[in-house]
Amino acid sequence: MIILGHRGIPVLCPENTLRSFLEAFEHGADGIETDVRLTKDGVPVLIHDDNLERLLGVDAKIGDLTFPELRGYRIGEETIPTLSELLHQIPGGKCLNLEIKEAGAGEISVEMSQKMYEGEIIYSSFNHEMINELKHKYPNLKFGYLFDETALKMTIDEFFSLFKENTFSAHVPIKLRRYDEKLFQMMLNELHKMGIKIALWTVDSKSDVEDVKEFVDYVITNDVRLFVE
Repeated sequence: MIILGHRGIPVLCPENTLRSFLEAFEHGADGIETDVRLTKDGVPVLIHDDNLERLLGVDAKIGDLTFPELRGYRIGEETIPTLSELLHQIPGGKCLNLEIKEAGAGEISVEMSQKMYEGEIIYSSFNHEMINELKHKYPNLKFGYLFDETALKMTIDEFFSLFKENTFSAHVPIKLRRYDEKLFQMMLNELHKMGIKIALWTVDSKSDVEDVKEFVDYVITNDVRLFVE
């Protein structure tokens, strides 16, 4: 299994900061997962939420702030980094999972990362329509579909039809097995048979994957130290 730090290593450092990413690698991560959004002036930045409320208690949307304005906010001593900064500063030859949070950030994230980073890059999103467009435009790159518990509302045919053409990975939440263990096991088994890579998120206990590890290719975790022994 390839071990990816979820937003770096947020159990030790503020999530989605350069310090968090670099610390994840220091602790043995094979790669990291992070989130890409655009500022008002079109700069790709790494932040999960579409506003600063949870992180800083500030009622301000990322898309309403220019990059200089966003740069004025700090999470402790850390700034919210740009995608360019990440690509420049992390070690080469690692695995990056870029979760694209909004359609406008898709193509710019692909173009920038392909030019600036040598290593495995997986582009994933809950926006399946966007992934469909990108995977057809860039057939030689790696694209994956993200799922949450809303996958339970899809029919089996709807779910598996996504993977019929040029799809690299399925990003499945570990909590899905708590909602429906039988469905969870069936999904992993069938995806594995199809040759689709399986990324489980967010996994913070080795016991959660012990009985399904033969199907799992990537583990996304808040604490890479649990898995890199």
